[in-house]
Amino acid sequence: MPEHDDGIHLRAIRRGALAILGGIVFAVAGSWWLLHRLGPAPNTARPPAAIPAPRLQPAPQDERAAYFAEKERRLGSTGWVDRGAGIAHIPLEAAMRMTAEAARGERKP
Repeated sequence: MPEHDDGIHLRAIRRGALAILGGIVFAVAGSWWLLHRLGPAPNTARPPAAIPAPRLQPAPQDERAAYFAEKERRLGSTGWVDRGAGIAHIPLEAAMRMTAEAARGERKP
């Protein structure tokens, strides 16, 4: 292999590439050694504390049944949502009937 080819010095390119590679290896090895010798920096964030697992109910069926019973009772009853503003709630069936009548033009809302 010739020393240089059309003005390109292959030996100099090899030496430069090896110097760059050596510098990279030295930097990585030195960083690894310093990190293991000195430990992490003092301002390094601590790992987050362990978060406890959520506490689950052993038998939520009773609470679920009570929840749905309350929702069903609310859908079939009348009462005030905000008496001062004049907002009330009516049974779902009545609201659906009134909406259908209003859509057919039988009754104005």
